[in-house]
Amino acid sequence: MNTRSDRLLQVIEIAKSAGITAKKFFCSPELKKSFKSKCDLVTEADITVEKMLLEKLKTVDDIDFLSEEFNPETGLAKPCWIVDPIDGTTNFVAGIAPFAISIAHYNGAEVDLAVCFLPVTDEMFSAEKGCGAWLNGEKISVNGEDTAINCVGATGFADITQHGGTGTLPVFCSMVQKTRAMRRLGSAVTDLVYTACGKFAFFYEAGLSPWDVAAGSLIVKEAGGIVSDFSGGENYILGKTIIASNPKMYDFVKNEIRNSLSKNCF
Repeated sequence: MNTRSDRLLQVIEIAKSAGITAKKFFCSPELKKSFKSKCDLVTEADITVEKMLLEKLKTVDDIDFLSEEFNPETGLAKPCWIVDPIDGTTNFVAGIAPFAISIAHYNGAEVDLAVCFLPVTDEMFSAEKGCGAWLNGEKISVNGEDTAINCVGATGFADITQHGGTGTLPVFCSMVQKTRAMRRLGSAVTDLVYTACGKFAFFYEAGLSPWDVAAGSLIVKEAGGIVSDFSGGENYILGKTIIASNPKMYDFVKNEIRNSLSKNCF
């Protein structure tokens, strides 16, 4: 039975509108872009989509915003929308899918609503606290893989590309030898929602920001998965490390990270 609230349905429609706008810029040779830092791209699409989201989400709940281009230093001391207008900007600029639009509602204590939209493939993921997770209106769940060699996992290297250290590369080197395949899609939001619907058995990454993980983490949990920081704690929204996994592979992932990083300072 579809039990999605009116509020969630409103946010889904807002995400769809944002996706239509984003696709108008996608693959455009005239796309304006610049670097906020040595490795951090921003485009006119990011700014345009973000402004649209901030304006429309205020009609749903007029609270603060925490997003990549607007108020990025705001913490989680009070209710806010946590927004990433285009997750996977490097993909977007190169004309590569996936990229994603991510919206999370933080109620002052936890994320209680999440929407992640992949415009190119028209995949709309959503969740509400305690009510389950959906893909295009159908309930989803994490997969049941329980053996590493049968698993396809996902990761990213934000810690390396943005901060210059060796970071999680030793984890990847170990994982890729023990699993069926490891994938790097270039969008943490996509990695999370694909874990939620069972395409990936797990995902881990370091160096991420709240707007990269807030919405996708709720969708994974509501799909029956486990989400934590690298130490197994709850500080994955602000703490810059995240593990998202089906329950059967979670310990394997956490142990691989611990064992690999204990030999290589993170």
